[in-house]
Amino acid sequence: MTFNAETFTKVCAVIAGELQCPLTELTPETTAEDVDGWDSLAHARLIMALEDHLNIRFPGEKLFDLDCVGALVSLADQALSPDEEVTHDVA
Repeated sequence: MTFNAETFTKVCAVIAGELQCPLTELTPETTAEDVDGWDSLAHARLIMALEDHLNIRFPGEKLFDLDCVGALVSLADQALSPDEEVTHDVA
C-alpha cells in the first residue's frame, strides 16, 4: 500500500483526537476492530472530521469499504491530489 507520509501523520492525528486513542498505536494495518469505540457512528464522525481537517471530500461509495488506516490514508491522498498518482511508500 502506498501513500504520502505527511497524509498518514495528519490522518492519524485526527483519528487519535476523534477516537481518544494513543497516536502511537495507529499503524497502516490498524483496523476499526483494533480501536475501542470505532463503530459505524464513530466512523461517520471520523470521516466528517477528516474532510474538515484536510479540506477534502471523500467519494461516498468507498467510505465503508475501508479495511484499515492505510486504506483510509490512500483514499485521502487520492482526494488531496486526484490528478496525480501517489508513489510514496510508508513502512
